[in-house]
Amino acid sequence: QCTSPAVEMFFVYIFLRITYHFNFLSSFHFLPKVLMEIPVSYIDEDKLYTDLGYRFKYLCDFIGITEDDVSLVHGSAAVLGPKVDVLVDAVYDRLFAFSCTKRIFFKERTKYDSPSDNSTLENYDLKAKQIGMRKSSLKNYLVRLVTKPYDEKMLETLDRMGKIHTPKGGKLSINVELIHMQALLAFVQDAVIATLAAYKESSEEGAGDFDLVGTVRAFGKVLAVQNQFISRWYEDPLVSRVTAETTKPSSTFLPVMALTGAVTAALTYFAVNR
Repeated sequence: QCTSPAVEMFFVYIFLRITYHFNFLSSFHFLPKVLMEIPVSYIDEDKLYTDLGYRFKYLCDFIGITEDDVSLVHGSAAVLGPKVDVLVDAVYDRLFAFSCTKRIFFKERTKYDSPSDNSTLENYDLKAKQIGMRKSSLKNYLVRLVTKPYDEKMLETLDRMGKIHTPKGGKLSINVELIHMQALLAFVQDAVIATLAAYKESSEEGAGDFDLVGTVRAFGKVLAVQNQFISRWYEDPLVSRVTAETTKPSSTFLPVMALTGAVTAALTYFAVNR
């Protein structure tokens, strides 16, 4: 324990005295916005794990997803559409470049490929029948993201991306670890951004007026939601809630933050009014 209750109270006293002395709330235009009481939206935390629509709305509200973001994602269809096959090929090239991800497809080969297949992990290649089917599924998913409304059916699509890769989805033979799912999603996001950026820098029709920053931000938000819909199939709500409720911050946190805030505010005051 680094500080005693008396020392903690001293820090709080110093903060309050400095605040009173310099009359911060009337001196700075920005401080009322920062220090004012923020309205709290009360969330049914159990419902976050049982209701897709409720989970989606919470994520949209928290992240700040708007209709404009959805419009920007849809507006990129003309850019990404012609490149979707290239994107899908790049994804599977990457998946086959690492043993831990290639192994997942190798284990499933007997369900789709020839029963007499004597392939090894090393020589199993992208020409396999299974891979062609999976590439087609990924292509359809990407097309849906940029063309379909973000309604109940879209939520089912987003949720399915997690469901079909875990035993919880009903297929005990498939158990793709979360680390691989998140790595793949990050790779897809980077590939999409690179494609959009290349278009913006090109001389193609409409490139000059294309909102690259807005579209990249919109995709970042949408794929963050996708990540959460995937993660829900790997999380244990009970463990998450208990951990969050029983983990307490250090008792030294309050006085240290109070002192830091007071010093920062004081320095800002002197800088503005020197």
